[in-house]
Amino acid sequence: MTMKTRVLTVALATVMLTIGVLGCSNTNNQVSESDKINKETKKLNIVNGKIEPTATFTTIRMDNPVVKFRDGESISDNTFTRWVENKLGVKIKTLWTGGATDGSFTTKMKLMLSSGEKMPDIVNVGDPNNFNLLMDSGKFMDVGDVFEKYASPAYKAAVAEKEDAWLPFIRDGKKMAIPSADEDFGQAQSVLWIRQDWLDKLNLKAPTTIGELETVMDAFVYQDPNGNGIKDTFALDFAMKERLSGAAIGDASWIFGLFGAVPERWYPGEDGKLQYGSTQPGVKQGLAKLNEWKSKGYIASDIALHDTNTIVQAVTSDKVGIVAAPAFFMGYPGSLLQASHPNALYVPYPLPVGVDGQNMRTNLNLVGATLINKDISDEALQAFFHYINSMYEGSESGDPFYFRGYQEGYDYIVKDGKIVTEEKEIPGGKIDTSVYVFITSGVSPKRNKELFDKIANREELTDEDRALMISTGTNAGITPIQRSVYDAYLVSKKQASANVKQYYMGPTTSTMSSRNELLQKMQMEAFTKIIYGEAAVNTFDQFVEKWKSMGGDTITSEVNEWYDSVK
Repeated sequence: MTMKTRVLTVALATVMLTIGVLGCSNTNNQVSESDKINKETKKLNIVNGKIEPTATFTTIRMDNPVVKFRDGESISDNTFTRWVENKLGVKIKTLWTGGATDGSFTTKMKLMLSSGEKMPDIVNVGDPNNFNLLMDSGKFMDVGDVFEKYASPAYKAAVAEKEDAWLPFIRDGKKMAIPSADEDFGQAQSVLWIRQDWLDKLNLKAPTTIGELETVMDAFVYQDPNGNGIKDTFALDFAMKERLSGAAIGDASWIFGLFGAVPERWYPGEDGKLQYGSTQPGVKQGLAKLNEWKSKGYIASDIALHDTNTIVQAVTSDKVGIVAAPAFFMGYPGSLLQASHPNALYVPYPLPVGVDGQNMRTNLNLVGATLINKDISDEALQAFFHYINSMYEGSESGDPFYFRGYQEGYDYIVKDGKIVTEEKEIPGGKIDTSVYVFITSGVSPKRNKELFDKIANREELTDEDRALMISTGTNAGITPIQRSVYDAYLVSKKQASANVKQYYMGPTTSTMSSRNELLQKMQMEAFTKIIYGEAAVNTFDQFVEKWKSMGGDTITSEVNEWYDSVK
């Protein structure tokens, strides 16, 4: 996945990631893939980096309506797919495409599985629902041995850079999918986006403590920050319609993090064992504080109904001053607000310091996966790895023109030996080809991060840097909205100690399968009543005891059994 498409993907996929750990252990793989690949296989004929004759592998792809094409091209047939075939001798045959934003990709994939239709050779997905479904279908192979045999050193090194990359994809000791080699660049955790124009109008500074935050919130509610003479604003918005942690826009986990807990996450306690954040004492303190803020009018009266869509509406209608969100926030929905209110501006700020100097927040485990059909032919398998290995080889070559064959005339033109990227200079207009690329542009996470840091810190860029920017779809941070992504990234990076990841990355346990939905519903009902003042804060203790007795203790044992096995 390229850096440019990552922002949109995160906005969509993080909502799915918050649902919880999905999938169950599959024991139906009757074919031993290790036996299969250890048999004598015929190596493909590769001449000057190109397979002769051309080899094909099949796949399915998401089709995004915002992606721009030229001259009747499509995600299945475009300048990139033709370059892969002409340069590498690999034909990427897309069996079908499905919508990336309307759910049709997932629907078609599920129908393909349920009908018994032959699955494609390669499937690349970024939604945990999808990769768990595929891994547990019995139709895809243990990739451990083929990855070891065919992946190039650069490809292996890129995957190895990501801590615990393989854990979400292990079933019964088998590696059922190849992890993506992506970095989050400020998209996996939230910073506070605060209306800077409201702060300036009211002569306020961005808050650094809970007390300062409450001063700002009070002013955002009672001092008419939007200047319309009507009391129609609220200070803080967050999502809690179904859960409290990890919303794509409006994550609420940081509020509880001010008191030393992150709900709906498994993370180590003082004894080193995994504990469930929703049952920790800090959540009780956070609920008491939210009850106080609601009684003062700092949050919406119907906050229990707020989700990402509700928050977007509040932002774009000039109603809310503070939202916790990842680095993309000014791109969406901030840009929609500015379309109708040109002087409105959200600026990213660090989380305030809470009790005893604490702050914590959800750090989403952004993962993608490549699955390989257990019935793939040797030719298609080798063609796939030749393609991926070649992408890494090209990105590491240092040659800014390595990918010229599909980028020239789209991302840039070459004038007097120099790359020119100005829109007006490119016949037919500029088109970002990074979104055409299948799975990876071949840039390692480390190199991607170096590039991102240089742009964020406004350092001088080399020709190789600019070439990598084109390959990954990375912008130069020229426009205010582009710049806001880098500013938020730097804010988030400096507060990395606040990040709390999901430490449990195993399959759904049997008790999770039967009890998770009930326990989550029970949690949200108990927490909502406390926030709304319909139940005393001390009823939190009753919730904890009930959670434990209704399956929580069993799930905790199952989670720690898995955790002990992978330490």
